[in-house]
Amino acid sequence: MTPDPTPSPSARRPLHARLGPVRGRAGLTTAGAALLLLVGSANGLLLAWQSSVQHRITHTLSVDRTLMQVLADLLDSETGQRGYLLTGDPAFLVPYTAGQARIAAELPVLEGELRTSPIQETRLASLRPAIARKFAELDRTLALDRAGDRDGALALVRAGEGKAEMDEIRRIIESMRAQEDELLMGYQQHAHRIEAMVGIGSVVSVGIMALLAVLALREAMRRAALSRFLPAELAPLLERGGSLEQGGGLRLGERRHAAIAFVDMRGSTTIAERADPETVAILVTGFRRCVAQAARETGGVIDKFMGDGALVVFGVPEARTDAAAQALAFAERLEGLVAEWNAGSAQAPVRIGIGVHCGEVFVGVVGDDDRLEFTVLGDAVNVAARLEQATKTFGTTTLASQAALDAARVSGPEWREVSRSPLRGRQEAFPIYGRAA
Repeated sequence: MTPDPTPSPSARRPLHARLGPVRGRAGLTTAGAALLLLVGSANGLLLAWQSSVQHRITHTLSVDRTLMQVLADLLDSETGQRGYLLTGDPAFLVPYTAGQARIAAELPVLEGELRTSPIQETRLASLRPAIARKFAELDRTLALDRAGDRDGALALVRAGEGKAEMDEIRRIIESMRAQEDELLMGYQQHAHRIEAMVGIGSVVSVGIMALLAVLALREAMRRAALSRFLPAELAPLLERGGSLEQGGGLRLGERRHAAIAFVDMRGSTTIAERADPETVAILVTGFRRCVAQAARETGGVIDKFMGDGALVVFGVPEARTDAAAQALAFAERLEGLVAEWNAGSAQAPVRIGIGVHCGEVFVGVVGDDDRLEFTVLGDAVNVAARLEQATKTFGTTTLASQAALDAARVSGPEWREVSRSPLRGRQEAFPIYGRAA
């Protein structure tokens, strides 16, 4: 039941080989996440730029509409003036005065919209007096008509004085509209380029997210595989790397002072020969549940289950000064759980043996790419196994070594010495203690 205390180089080599791929996957995931963040930030900036460009497009269209409206209102005013002079119908004065009012409101709007364009501001400064001169010309003809000189007013119109002003106004407005059209084309080109870049960024983001999803799925599968082969307390630490306490030493293996509890179920061979497979499965499952609960409650890590036996380690993955005390507490708790199990079972009572010892061991995770295994090797493991076997000889459930009791600082009548004979395979005297009745 006890493996050789020294791990072979061939058993440890694959773990070193695995470090590169593991770190590579972590680096690829980190790089992918960073790239996704970078692309997302770039898309955010592009969208902000796109919003700014759209605002400028809207602003340019607004300026163009206002310029066209000014020209249209000016033409309405001129048409109203001409209609009134030709017909004398006062109804024609309505579009004349309405056009003047609208233009008076539109010019300040233009001034505000063109404040950031010095060239357009200069043109607007030329447009204002040209419009003023045009309205002055229109007002003069109406003034002559009101004075009774309609022929004089019509003569002024035919003289073409107002046509020159109107042509100047058209020229200024068209030059202003031409600049706005040029700006509009530039903004639209920017908008198309931004849309293309946002589209590319979205495709890249989707690709990166798909890659990260695949990596996450593979990582989840890898963690699931680790959880199948390694104790639950160690699988997360193995992934993080670093010192022994953070999993790095577990990958590479390290010698460590720890406490060992070796557990075996008595008479399981006889039970397996006589009972049906379902009964055997129920007994082994119940035994393992008791071991798992006792280890969980006392801080132990189950190295492995071996059929009807178990190897539980204390002081791993983090070194603890009370590891031996934890191991003794585990033995006591396991005895109680098995007693409770027997009391509630209709089957023959289950008996167990527990050996507790502490000392230096090799602790590490070994194996090839297909299977990892948490391993505790060393003389302390062998001694704990021998103590568990000796419980049959001395008729007690738990035996502990002097080293375990000393490390746990246990003294008094709770434990009694049952033997000083050498353990099997050893030459020196070895004090053994059993729990006092």
